[in-house]
Amino acid sequence: MIGLRGRLDLTMNDPETNIHILDAAYKPFPPFSQWASRTSVDSVRWERYKAELESKASIPSDALRRAYEIVKRAAAVDTGAIEGLYEVDRGFTFTVAMETTAWELKLAEKGENVRPLFEAQLHAYDLVLDFATKAEPISEAAIRKLHEIVCSAQATYRVQTAVGPQEQDLPKGRYKVLPNHVRTRDGEDHSYAPVDVTPSEMARLVSEMRSDAFLAAHPVLQAAYAHYGLVVIHPFADGNGRVARALASAFTYRAISMPIMILSEHKGIYLDSLEAADAGDYKTFVDFMLARSLDTMTLVAESLRNAQVPSVKESLAAINGPFVAKGEYSEQQIDEAGARLLKTLGVEAQKEVSKVTGPKIQGSARIDVGAGQRYSPAHRALPNGGQNLLFEIISIQPSRVPTVSLPPVVVKRLYDLLVPRDAGGQDEFQLGLRSGNDLFVARVDEVLPAMAGVLQMRLGMFAGRIVAEMLAELKLEVDRVNQGRH
Repeated sequence: MIGLRGRLDLTMNDPETNIHILDAAYKPFPPFSQWASRTSVDSVRWERYKAELESKASIPSDALRRAYEIVKRAAAVDTGAIEGLYEVDRGFTFTVAMETTAWELKLAEKGENVRPLFEAQLHAYDLVLDFATKAEPISEAAIRKLHEIVCSAQATYRVQTAVGPQEQDLPKGRYKVLPNHVRTRDGEDHSYAPVDVTPSEMARLVSEMRSDAFLAAHPVLQAAYAHYGLVVIHPFADGNGRVARALASAFTYRAISMPIMILSEHKGIYLDSLEAADAGDYKTFVDFMLARSLDTMTLVAESLRNAQVPSVKESLAAINGPFVAKGEYSEQQIDEAGARLLKTLGVEAQKEVSKVTGPKIQGSARIDVGAGQRYSPAHRALPNGGQNLLFEIISIQPSRVPTVSLPPVVVKRLYDLLVPRDAGGQDEFQLGLRSGNDLFVARVDEVLPAMAGVLQMRLGMFAGRIVAEMLAELKLEVDRVNQGRH
């Protein structure tokens, strides 16, 4: 199997490789005190996102479980893809995570071995949640058990030998007994912990994770350190990346009840941040882990907001029932990214509107240009009048009596696009309801240099919630019209 770094080939049995030289080149992971002294976490942003989640504490528990299940499934399906066990794209990840229609068929189409791998990875996150909620200290036994579970559906792994690549039996839940240093495709060697020091290095990692300084640290700092320490050691023959991502999630589970969701599309910057850490730049990797934690929280928050409004199915049934006739980017880059964000929302909105359109209901979602945008001191409208997205849903003939004609009932919502005046990756785009408090926020680094998969999932949820809310409002208006007629 391809290692965590994706572009590396195993060389443990390659006779041309001097294992002693590679063993000697191993660079141990730093003590936690050194890691902490060179890093920091944007705790203000973390607390703001966390507060948004905590404000929804009154939401029914089944909605909370559903939201947490979505991010767990997304993390689980993509962790195997990062390792090259199978391929995914945004649509596939969304389908499996949301358990939309035919998700099992889509999973089966990837190959007969993919579902067992996915289920094993789900089980691993369940195990992490279990010992996270029990607040037990991390142990070597727990990490070995985690490896056993995450690799339970994997019988072999690929190694490079003198006669070429070969499949060998994968020992599960046991530390490596053969070197697993790697050679990059550009011919450079990368060393992991030698076999004879792996047990002592794992003992040191666990000791660091039990230290007072570590236990008092920010959960993102804890998650990043635990992940980095394990991949530096690479204690297992294969599956180290999957174990590291699950292990890191133990600390976010304890803090916010959810895993860190690292998707396949993040692989490039993920590997780059790990390489930066190898060079002593630990903060780049910590920043990466923070961004993925924020992704996770925003996706859960959007899911919970959806749970607070009547479902589309419920509103359609009511309307069609018998009672009614139912700093890093230029301004140009920021402007283009904002317009792309609005266009993407428009596409998602049109999808949701089309689901409710029928003989008695018409709807549309269109991008328009016009003045009167919301005001924010840190934001501005796009040039030439600004842009907005107008949702409109109409009950064509709202009378409950077929022989009586009443004027159509119309519900509209206008969302203005505001872009940040600054142009840093952590600045935010806003899509705000002009005559209300509803606000969708997207970080610049979710849109630039390309639209993030998590953001697209959130946009789909956001559009679905708006349509569901409008249908509920339309029902009330239709009721009022019919009552006023009598």
